[in-house]
Amino acid sequence: MVIVLLMGTLLAVLNMAVVTPALPSIMKDLGVDSTTVQWLSSGYSLVEAMVIPLAAFLMGRFSTRRLFIGCISLFAAGSLVAAFAPTFPLLMVGRVLQALCTGAIMPMVTAVILLVFPKESRGTAMGITGLVVGFAPALGPSISGVIIDSFGWRTLFVIMAAVALVVIALAAVYLRNFDGFQPGAFDPVSVLLSSVGLACLLYGLSTFTSTGNMALTVALIVIGVLLVAVFVRRQLKAKEPMLRVGILDNRTYAHSVIIVACMQAALMGCNVMVPMFIQTVLGASATASGLAMLPGALIGACCGIVSGRLFDKYGIRKVALPGLTVMTIGGVLMALLGADASVVVTACAYTVLYAGLMFAMTPVNTWGINALDNENIGHAQSVTNTVGQIASSMGTALIVSISALSTTLAPTATEHAQSILGSTLAFAAIAVILAAALITALLTTRTRRGATERTLAGR
Repeated sequence: MVIVLLMGTLLAVLNMAVVTPALPSIMKDLGVDSTTVQWLSSGYSLVEAMVIPLAAFLMGRFSTRRLFIGCISLFAAGSLVAAFAPTFPLLMVGRVLQALCTGAIMPMVTAVILLVFPKESRGTAMGITGLVVGFAPALGPSISGVIIDSFGWRTLFVIMAAVALVVIALAAVYLRNFDGFQPGAFDPVSVLLSSVGLACLLYGLSTFTSTGNMALTVALIVIGVLLVAVFVRRQLKAKEPMLRVGILDNRTYAHSVIIVACMQAALMGCNVMVPMFIQTVLGASATASGLAMLPGALIGACCGIVSGRLFDKYGIRKVALPGLTVMTIGGVLMALLGADASVVVTACAYTVLYAGLMFAMTPVNTWGINALDNENIGHAQSVTNTVGQIASSMGTALIVSISALSTTLAPTATEHAQSILGSTLAFAAIAVILAAALITALLTTRTRRGATERTLAGR
């Protein structure tokens, strides 16, 4: 059962990673420009984020089998539409169908796996899930590049559709229903508030550093924040909320969400800045920047499963704090990079940061989830994933904006010197965010060892 769920997760995560290398080919074949084609990625992320808050409701309303098979079937349909789309709008429809599946299935799979395993083994379970999620983005672009060069971009979607059909067949045979999700009330107003609010907020944040109309962008961000705030208030007042945001009253869970949000914000900012630093400051190629990040992604994916097992044995403090410390050291090393650094040195610093972050991510996530009752796990995954999406967008916008300050601070410097200064400022900001995560963990994990660490805090 778990293997089938993980296959669905792998398919969803790979789908997010494999399309980017295909964008130049799609531009050429369908006759669209770069601004239009990027919607295959940004539009996908927006739709996915809009669906995530609804995942808890869907988990409570539909059985595990029906929801999983329905989502994967929708994914297969979207893949086929994309594979044979003669025009860009139809290709976009296929991507939207895929995103609807991913937004619902990612929280569901994690929630089911957490409920299948007892609390004493959830760290290991989360580590296995993290291994799948970590390897997919690391290997996806390389695999898709080979497929695109050999067979064309449409083959990517054909392969994804074929794999989806295999997953559906396996799910029909091996996947059982799992009772444990409490149904929430369907509220059309809440759906509208969360969907429009998140769309405005995330779109505004994603275009903040490249917009030609700053007033409109800021207005979208403000509208998004207000609508999300109204959504949260509505959920807190409802007798049967669609999404139980009130679980953030549990201090342990709230602290874990804050720590993870800091890590995701810093990571997304770093993933944007590292290629820019390697290419603009060091003068290396795009291929070199991709290869520089690969060791960190591979090692980090393995770190999660190790730290998950250690968490089950030793609890949060003895496992998460070393990872967070290493992560912060990696951030400081990144901030110390200059024009005299090499690609190898940059890769080593990034690997330290990423490995430490992934080593801490699994235990921190599991620590927060274990503080909640089982009936709230589905809602917790929706809340955590939604906050993560917002944090990632905010992190990217903040870090890139800080990098752009170099032109104001050194207006007479050369472009290369401004790039060096901008990278230093951005990496320093990343180190500060990572340090904030470490300090938060130091202040909030002061409990006794063992199971008590994971359950008493927040009661």
